Amino acid sequence: MNNINKLSDYFKLLQTKFNLIITADNTIIYIASIAMISILALLITKITHNRLKQTIPVQNIIRSTIFPLSVTLGLIILNIIIIILHEPRSILVIFALKLFSFAVIINLINLLVNYLFAKRHYTIILSKFIKALLWISALVMITDADDDMINLLDNITFHFGKNQLSIWDMLHALATLIIIFIGARLLNRYSERKINHIQQMDTNIRQIMIRISKIVIFILSAMIALPIIGIDITALSVFGGALGVGLGFGLQKIASNFLSGFIILLDRSIKVGDRLILDNHGGLVSKITTRYVVLERFDGTEVLIPNETFITNSIQNQSYSSKRIRSEILLTISDKIDINQALDLIKQAIQSAPNTISDKAAVMITKLVDNGLEVKGYYWVEQPGFVVEAGNYIYIQIVKLFKENSIATPLTTQRIEVVNRD
Repeated sequence: MNNINKLSDYFKLLQTKFNLIITADNTIIYIASIAMISILALLITKITHNRLKQTIPVQNIIRSTIFPLSVTLGLIILNIIIIILHEPRSILVIFALKLFSFAVIINLINLLVNYLFAKRHYTIILSKFIKALLWISALVMITDADDDMINLLDNITFHFGKNQLSIWDMLHALATLIIIFIGARLLNRYSERKINHIQQMDTNIRQIMIRISKIVIFILSAMIALPIIGIDITALSVFGGALGVGLGFGLQKIASNFLSGFIILLDRSIKVGDRLILDNHGGLVSKITTRYVVLERFDGTEVLIPNETFITNSIQNQSYSSKRIRSEILLTISDKIDINQALDLIKQAIQSAPNTISDKAAVMITKLVDNGLEVKGYYWVEQPGFVVEAGNYIYIQIVKLFKENSIATPLTTQRIEVVNRD
C-alpha cells in the first residue's frame, strides 16, 4: 500500500509540472508555432522519402530521423528568435525541443538494434521493449523529475529470499545488460568485417577466426556485465563445473556438432561453394555454421546437415581438389545415317561449348535400341555452375550441325526447334 501511495504522489507531481507548462504565458502562440513547424517538417519528410528509394544504411537513417530532426531544428530557430526578441523563455518550447531531440536519439537507437539483430525472431520484441523503455526515461528527464523517479523506484522494493531488490536496481541491471550486449554485437560485427577483408587468408581460416573472436567477445562481455549487476563471478565456478558436466552428458550432440564445425574448417574438407552428394541430397554448400552445414540443392531447397555427419560419414565432394566436373548428354540416333559422321558432329558440338575443356570431350555408343543407337557425350566444365548452360548449348549445336549436314535429327521423346536469329 505504501508503494501505491508513492506512485500516486509522483503522478501528482507530474500533473503539477504539466499544468505549469500549459498555463504559461503566450501558450496559444507557441502551440501554433510548434504546429506550423511540425507541418513544415512533414512536408520536408514527404519530399525526402520520395527522393530516397534505396535501402542503404545512410538513407535509412535519414528516413527514420528526418521528421523529428526537422522539428528539432525548427524549434531551435524559434528559441533563438525568442531570445533575440527578449521574450521570456517558453517552458512549452523547451519541452517540445527536448521531446523531439529524444525522438531523434531513440530512432537512431532503434535503427541500431534492427541492424544488429536483423532477421532474428526476437528483434521486433526487443526493439519495442527498448523503445518503450527509452521513451519512459525521456519523458521523466524532460519533466525534470528524474531524481524523483529514481528515489521512487529505489524505494519500491521486492524480497527474493534473503535478498532485497528495488525496481531501480532491476532496471539498472537490465539496462546494463542491454548496453553491453549491444556493444558486444557491434564489436563482433566490426571484427567480422575486418577479418573478411583479409584476402590473403584462406576462407576457412577466416571463418575460424570469426567464430573464435565471437566467443571471446561474448565471454569478455559476460565477465564485464556480471560484476556490474552485482553477481560474483567466483561464485559461479562451482555452478560452471556442474554445468559443464551436465553439458557433457546431456548435450553431447550439440558439443559434437560444434567441435566438428571447427574440424571441418581446419582440415578444409568442405568449403563454401563445394558441390556435395550426401545420401539423397546433392547441391552446393552455401553456409557453414557452428552447428550445421547449409546445402542448397539444385531445385533451390536448402538442407541443414549436422556438422557431425561430415566427420563420421562418407561424403562425395566433387570440388575437393578441383572444381572441374564431368557431365553427360544422352541421345538416340538412327541407324540409317552415317554413324561415324554423326559421332564426329556430336563431339564437335561438345568441344565448341563455352566454359568446357575441349580436349576432354568424348562420345561413345552405349547400346543398340530399336531402329538406332543410344549415344552418350561426355563433357567437362570448369565449375559446377556451368553444367546446365553447357548442356543446353551442346544440344542446340547438335541439332544445328545435323541440319547443316542433312542428317536426320536425333530420335528423342521431345521436339527440339532451333530459331535462326540472324
